Amino acid sequence: MNRLHALFRRASAVAAGTLLGLTGVAIFATPASAHHSNVTGTAKCEAGEWVVTWNVESASTPKNVKKFKLVEVVAKTYVGGKATKVTIPELAVTDGDKYPHSVKKTLTATQRVDGDVTKASLAVRVEWDNGFAEDRLRPVKVKFCSTCMPPKPTPSPSASEPPAPTPTPEPPTPTAPNPSASIQADCEGVAHVTLNNADDATAPAKFTVEANGGAFTEKVGLKPGESTTVKVPAEHATDIKVTVNGSKDPLFEGDPEPADNCVKPGEPTGAFKSTCDELIFEINNPEDGETTTATFTPNKGEPQTLTVEPGMSGTVSFPAEEGLIVTPSGEGIEDPKPIAWEKPADCTPGEGGGEPSLPLTGAAAGGIAAGAAVLLAVGGGLFVMARRRKLRFTA
Repeated sequence: MNRLHALFRRASAVAAGTLLGLTGVAIFATPASAHHSNVTGTAKCEAGEWVVTWNVESASTPKNVKKFKLVEVVAKTYVGGKATKVTIPELAVTDGDKYPHSVKKTLTATQRVDGDVTKASLAVRVEWDNGFAEDRLRPVKVKFCSTCMPPKPTPSPSASEPPAPTPTPEPPTPTAPNPSASIQADCEGVAHVTLNNADDATAPAKFTVEANGGAFTEKVGLKPGESTTVKVPAEHATDIKVTVNGSKDPLFEGDPEPADNCVKPGEPTGAFKSTCDELIFEINNPEDGETTTATFTPNKGEPQTLTVEPGMSGTVSFPAEEGLIVTPSGEGIEDPKPIAWEKPADCTPGEGGGEPSLPLTGAAAGGIAAGAAVLLAVGGGLFVMARRRKLRFTA
């Protein structure tokens, strides 16, 4: 299962508007958008190998974003508790400024692993063509629910051996299925049980999927070469047992692994990007979300606080400077990770990391002061306590 490591939990909005006004933070209210990827996987047994199908998609992005690329990929296989890193050719990291994958299409890859492998995992980090990128890997694990055995070879007589006597006819070999199963849970807690009857099977396989002490039961029959997925609802996705007729031992028995690095409906997301002039942070709050507040503290200069209402987006930015590091924080923060400004390769000489510009005076300064006063006045009305809420923060 795949659960996104939340960088922020639900935060309090008490006095956030007042602090916003005092610090002069600019909030840019626009329709909410989000940047995050989604990875799923299924597996089936074929001729003694597990064949895993991975799907990577851009789950939610602004309308102006058209393409994405993979900037980091980590794939592993597990035999027992031992993990081994592997490569998947179709899921290659893209260097440079190219974005080869459409956000409207699912990126699909096939991975073949040995039959004694018990689990496979895939973690990716995605960047989009607007410069925003996830700041952490998003791992998914698929557990194999049986050992994938190769078909038994048919012995052939050696050329040097004398011809064997004609054997006495024997009864025909009984037909047999070749069943296998894999299991993965999604971010809503639904367990996806993939059932397969291998191509080399000589009979149908009759599966039974039970869960939650028998509260959920579904029976499935598959002909040779067929596969299907049974979805166990979240309220029943415990104590799952997968059996097949003719076998005493279950293919799987237990609970699926919980999902990791999930972005759930109603939860805000965050992103950041480095430009030649700024390090920009963005919070996107869905319409069914709740007021979210986050503070960004640089290693040089004053911190900035950003409050975003449901259905809105907001950004804060810091002037680009070599060595700039900003740490997001908030009530209930999990695993805070400092984020450094990185100078883009396409910056012209003198852009980014230079001396700060001269302070604004005159009419422009007056406008800023007036704006801060408005923010301060508006902030007085924001003394509303928001329930604790996770904020997904990616780059």
